This record gives sequence, structure tokens and C-alpha cells, in this order.
Amino acid sequence: MQLYNTDLHIHSPHSIAVSKSLNLDTMIATCKKKGLHLLGTGDILQPEWLKYMQNNLQRTEDGAFKYKDLYFLLQTEIEDTENIHHIVFLPDFKTVYETQEKLRTHSKNLYNEWGGRPRINLSPAELVDIISDLGGIIGPAHAFTPFKAIFRQNQYATLKECYQDSVKKVLFIELGLSANTDLADRLECLQDVTFLSNSDAHSQSPRSLGREFNKFDIDNPSFEEIESALRRKDSRKIILNVGLHPKLGKYYNMFCNKCRRRIIFKKSNKSLTSIFNQYQITPNFIKYYSNDAENTRKDFIGTVAKGKVICPACKEEFNKNFKIKLGVSERIETIASYKNTKHPDHRPPYINAIPLIDIIRSIKNVKNSTSKTVVNAYDKIISQLGNEYEILLDLPIERINNYDENIGSIVKAMRNNEISYTPGGGGTYGEIKLDLDA
Repeated sequence: MQLYNTDLHIHSPHSIAVSKSLNLDTMIATCKKKGLHLLGTGDILQPEWLKYMQNNLQRTEDGAFKYKDLYFLLQTEIEDTENIHHIVFLPDFKTVYETQEKLRTHSKNLYNEWGGRPRINLSPAELVDIISDLGGIIGPAHAFTPFKAIFRQNQYATLKECYQDSVKKVLFIELGLSANTDLADRLECLQDVTFLSNSDAHSQSPRSLGREFNKFDIDNPSFEEIESALRRKDSRKIILNVGLHPKLGKYYNMFCNKCRRRIIFKKSNKSLTSIFNQYQITPNFIKYYSNDAENTRKDFIGTVAKGKVICPACKEEFNKNFKIKLGVSERIETIASYKNTKHPDHRPPYINAIPLIDIIRSIKNVKNSTSKTVVNAYDKIISQLGNEYEILLDLPIERINNYDENIGSIVKAMRNNEISYTPGGGGTYGEIKLDLDA
């Protein structure tokens, strides 16, 4: 058995808002810096990307697909009639073509240049049945995000509600950029399901590709071994999930669906009446004040869940009634089966990680993660200390301190869960709060 760091959800230049320079060679360059061994192909049903992959990937003796030193799993993302996104894994190129043919009459953009993530006019259960019958694997993508997700507001509260009698064919869910196992394991319906943490990368940037990953304990990186691990069969399994701390994700906090300001709560010692009249508007936040912030927040969440809270900023600025929308954390609170997290025995550890790019950017006080200052600093530390996963997870703190004490102090605090965050929401990533002089 061997360990493989895997990121099984990416996209191609044939999906909207994806880097045009994302290709096999640029992916390999980033994967070496990150420490990734196995990657999803992304968008494998799109004809041009399919042809590109088929012309370049080589089949190994154990049935895995490989380009140079990097292994690949044939993968795509699909949207169904209920605007739910699913990740699909397919065993070989023959099955890819069979899947295209099976879905062709149910889609208008399957063969389009920008059809990397096709819309398939089938229900979730119908889609699961087709993919499973063809020998593929399917599960919900970014399951808790407020857009295009199975557990989003006003959508489903359990897997069974969504997939009906086909629910047993769903082997995994993807946590997705704003949830971790502590949050997801508050739902009883997920106790038997394997969790994946993937990047949903839209570029080869190390801030995107591999920002979330899974450590598989398998014999080889083939489809059959991946499937066995998802089933937790024959000692194959995932032994570690690593992802952004939920507060660093783009959708952790509730937000206005129009202006995308995040909603936060502050305690006030003043005598206040209704919370809905006690707020402060800033460029990024709407801050509500109350004498009991936690209980007020719970009542507020309940009202938002019913679609009854209007954004005061949009009301003041545009005289429009745009609604406040639940983020991942609040949505989980409304559908959770358990007050406290209940991890099943099979659940591997989850590490709340901070991308090394973000650590460097925060230390240097640079907002743009693609700035030359940040990228050069990132490449330099990788060249001297090893790949990013080694630095974040395994390298002795003393070695990191010898290179840069500020980076070492943040990595140590991250490993000990001692970092404070400004939570993300409404499409804006969260930020780490630094106190390097403390």
C-alpha cells in the first residue's frame, strides 16, 4: 500500500473563468511544488479537453492514467435540473464516450466549447443511476455552498431527500471550500459517507490547485483503487483530509445576495430594542449590535432561513429589497441533526490548513496572491525547504523558524488551531489575523 496526495476536482480552459494557461505541464509544475501525486483531469466530457487528455495520458500496467510523473483520474463536474453540481469519476476513455452518448440528448451544451461543466436535464437520482450503471462514481460537489449545492438554503436537508432510492449509490460528498468534517458531521445522513476535500481549481496557481486535498492509502492510483477507498473496502481508505479552515472559505458567513456584504454580530452594552434597527454598514460588512449577540444571531438565522430579512445596505443605497442569504455555517445550523459534532469511527482526521501563499501574503501585507513579491517568496521557500504540504504539515518548526520566524510562528499556530480569522462570505475569501509581535 502507498500514500497518494490527491485533488480530484479541477476544471479546464473550457469552463467559464478558468485560466487559459492551465494545461498538463503547468499542472505538473504546481503539483511538484504542492506535493500532489494524483489529480482529477477536470471537464473530461468536453470534446476538445477529452481529445487533449486522450492524446497525452498513458495507461500504466495497473490501470492508472499518467502524464510524466503525475497520475490522473478521469473526472468532470455536472449540473442537473435542480442546479445541483456533482463530481463524476469515470474508469476509462471508453466509458467517457459512453457517458457522452448517454447524456447527449439531455444537454444543450455537452459538446460546446464552454461546456466543461455541462448542464444535464436530468434529476439528481436519474443522473446517479446513469453514471453508476456505466461504471462511474458520482457525488455532490461543494455540498454546503450557497450556490449550486445539494444542501444550500431552500434545497435538501438530507441525501435521501435528494437521491431517493439511488442514495446508496452515492459514495462520497465533497466538503468544498467552506466546510470541514466538524461541520459536516453534524448531519446524521452523512455518517456512512466518505468525505472528499478538493480544490475545485480554476487555475494552476498554487493558491488554487491543491488548496484542498486528500491522502489516499491505496495500492496504486487507478480508478478501481480509488473506488475501493471511497467504499473503505479491502483496507483501502482516505487517511487524511486537508482543506481551508472553513472561515477562510468564500461562503462561511451569511451575506447579502446582491451587495455581498457579510453579516456579523457585535455585543453592545447599550440598551437596545430590535436588532433589525441596530446596525452599522461598512464596505464589506453589515454589523448588527445587540445585548446578547449569540442568541440574537440564532434568532436572526431562523428569520433569514425563512427568506424574511432584507439587506439594510441595499435598501439605503438602492431602495431595493435584496435578501440576506445563509452561509455555510448558518445553513448547517438549520439542518444539523446533532448539536455537537459526532464523528463516525471511519472518519479520518481533518487539518484546517492555510495555503502557504496566504501566509506569505499576510506577512508581507500584500492583497494580491499573484503578485511577484508573493510568488517569488513562495518559490524561494519551496526550493529551500521542500514542497508546500511538507512545510505546512510535517517539517519541524525549528527548520521553518531558521528560514523565517514569522512563517514558522504562523505554521505552528495553524497546527495548534490557534489562528484567528476574519470569516469569508458572499464570494470573498476569509483572512487570517496576524499578531506577530504578541
